[in-house]
Amino acid sequence: MPSPTSKHFLSFLLPVLEERRQQAVFKSRKDHSSAWKVATFNDLARHVGWSSSHWQRTLTAAGLVQREVVGVWLTGRKYSDVVNIMAVSAAGFVPQLFSVVFPNSEVIWDLLSASGAKALIVDAQFSAQTASAPVPAFPAAILTDFDSENSPRINIAPAAAEDNALIVHSSGTTSGSPRLILLRHGWVFAMMDFKFTGALKLGEFEGTDVTNTIGIFSHAALHEYNLCSAFVSAVYAGFTTVQTSSMGMPTDELIELIDTCGLNRVAMYAPFLSVHIKAAQGDPTVLSALRNCRQILHTGVSLNAEDENWAYDHGLPITSMYGTSETAPLMTSVLGRNPADRLLRFIPGCSAKMVEYISRDDGTGVDAARLWEVVLPPGQNDSPHPSLFGEDNLYHTGDLFEEVQTGLYAFRGRSGDWLKTLGGFCDTKSIEDNVRKTCGDLLHDAVVLGTNRPCPLLFVETLTELTTEEQKLDLAHEIIRRTANFNQRLFLYERIENPKHIRVLGKGTLPRTKEKGNVRRNATEKMFASELNDMCA
Repeated sequence: MPSPTSKHFLSFLLPVLEERRQQAVFKSRKDHSSAWKVATFNDLARHVGWSSSHWQRTLTAAGLVQREVVGVWLTGRKYSDVVNIMAVSAAGFVPQLFSVVFPNSEVIWDLLSASGAKALIVDAQFSAQTASAPVPAFPAAILTDFDSENSPRINIAPAAAEDNALIVHSSGTTSGSPRLILLRHGWVFAMMDFKFTGALKLGEFEGTDVTNTIGIFSHAALHEYNLCSAFVSAVYAGFTTVQTSSMGMPTDELIELIDTCGLNRVAMYAPFLSVHIKAAQGDPTVLSALRNCRQILHTGVSLNAEDENWAYDHGLPITSMYGTSETAPLMTSVLGRNPADRLLRFIPGCSAKMVEYISRDDGTGVDAARLWEVVLPPGQNDSPHPSLFGEDNLYHTGDLFEEVQTGLYAFRGRSGDWLKTLGGFCDTKSIEDNVRKTCGDLLHDAVVLGTNRPCPLLFVETLTELTTEEQKLDLAHEIIRRTANFNQRLFLYERIENPKHIRVLGKGTLPRTKEKGNVRRNATEKMFASELNDMCA
């Protein structure tokens, strides 16, 4: 496919939209019925063409010039949302994406100020909150507006690869506000060109690839996949995308999408995949449907080891994918039954590399396993934004791996998951995973804290409310009993064997990221700072 003169990421889509005119590009439910509304590649071209012309006229009349930032506050769940986002970009502006996960308009106003946005496009659902907006607000174009056979062709504004294409936000917050994540046109095209297919088009199959939405188009949501750029990448790869009701869609909906819409490349967060694997264990129909998929990609966090083993043993075509908010997909496992197939390897074409994080045989009494951190150099299409690089001229992901075989890696947590206590380094991820495994009938979640303290400390959320200190103490003793065998393999300073070092909390107490629901370790350390001191006394 010839490279267009403009490096605007959407310019690379034009030949695909023409070649696949009649193929379905997006399937969504009609209201709340069981019927499906189908948009073709040609429909998408018409809709973006009309909408980009509309936004070019509207925003120019409001005094904006190309390359200025425009906030786009949408539901993130509708086909018209992604059309609006693509159209604003095609018109030459930089969409800053917001969604329903931003319930506090004041946070949005702060982020608009931080980016220097000059206008805001708003879904009708949020229009009542825009009276105090710091910039002019405009209603989002809706499907009936641009569903015309006479829509103009898409005129795409010129752009260079290094120009900003999109602004998304972190799912966690720093000082109460998400971080801005700037994505360049070259970065988005790298996602389209090799990262999307390198993660979700494994194996050789005939016929159309059909995948599902995994989160919210107008939020970074699955940052390593970034939903807006993932949809554009799916279009570039010739995929059909099917709308799901939610990230945690029930198993019967998943089976319906497979049977009715031809879903064959499933993508979802690992905890939601575990639900479907458990359903398959007791339902041959579910097992058969999952087996017949081309690929089932999971990401976000590691899949529960028991579920992963069962899936491989029963022929499910699962793969795992690693990436970050700022990098998009970087590593993937491959389809297959061999143990090495489960290990992660770099997606061909990406510029990431491994650098040694720490030699754990460093005199602290820890085992001799070496850990490696994924880093990226500057100056490549898939490099993160230049503002994110450190003094060593590298972008550090903070994610650590063990090289199990040459070029094949197993994820070992974030650098923040390796806790430096006064005794040495403590692998919080393995402790937390063991607590979840052995105490899953008692606990909702667990997190290990204790940075620079004498010992690791365990905070747990219970499944059922415990009202007395006696009940909480009994639970702490039970956790210690159940984890005793695991503790025997740890050095003394890594063990949690004193009930005083376990804090029992109600479900929902620990701070989490908004979409993935991961416990935020640093935020928890700050929240319970004084109690941590008392627990170590």
